[in-house]
Amino acid sequence: MPRTDFTEQLRRRLVELGCPIVQVRRLVQEVADHHEDLKQAALSEGLSETDAESRANVQLGDPLVLAEHLMAALRRSSWWGRHFLIGFCLLPLLAVPVLWTLFLMLGLSLEFALGFGWDWKKLHVATDNPVAFHHLVLALHGADYVAIALVTLLFCWLARRSGVSLKWMVIACAICSLYASFVYARIWPHNFEVGITWTPQWIEAAIPLLIAGAIYAFRRRTTQCFQEKVAV
Repeated sequence: MPRTDFTEQLRRRLVELGCPIVQVRRLVQEVADHHEDLKQAALSEGLSETDAESRANVQLGDPLVLAEHLMAALRRSSWWGRHFLIGFCLLPLLAVPVLWTLFLMLGLSLEFALGFGWDWKKLHVATDNPVAFHHLVLALHGADYVAIALVTLLFCWLARRSGVSLKWMVIACAICSLYASFVYARIWPHNFEVGITWTPQWIEAAIPLLIAGAIYAFRRRTTQCFQEKVAV
């Protein structure tokens, strides 16, 4: 028979609502401790084990409703949860190009430093070598992909941590994808350019969407596995 006690119902609903696993464990433990305190108080009044359990459940209320309240409190506890419209719609519009440029520059600096040390004269000499320049172009593409992924993962992490609805994470990912479609970085011998193109860059645009799809699939699989585990 599936377990339908208060704690398991609460845990299942928190997982369904997208609560981070670490927070699920903490919240469930806090509620379980409070439930035990209420039960012990009822037992001290002379109630039977069954009656004490029932009273504790009544005092805590419906576990499904309680889970909703706990998630609302989790969202209110962080700036991103309280201002999700600004945090996952407006801020990505303003911050994505800045963060992308920052991550791209850091990635390129690291790659070039690993290949040429910090001797920029060697780097300029390498640009005149077709083979070495080809490697530089590949390094730029790799840094570009990594920068897009890091920006996307940052907003996904913030959405997950603040406990907001999955749709806000998807919106942030869509904004990242839009920017990735038209913002480009190119390298020529002795020249580097960042700009906007009206020709969509489909590979770059696909990266944020793939990340969003992977996170959605992971969360759905996690929820299903948990429900199957509870049902055993």
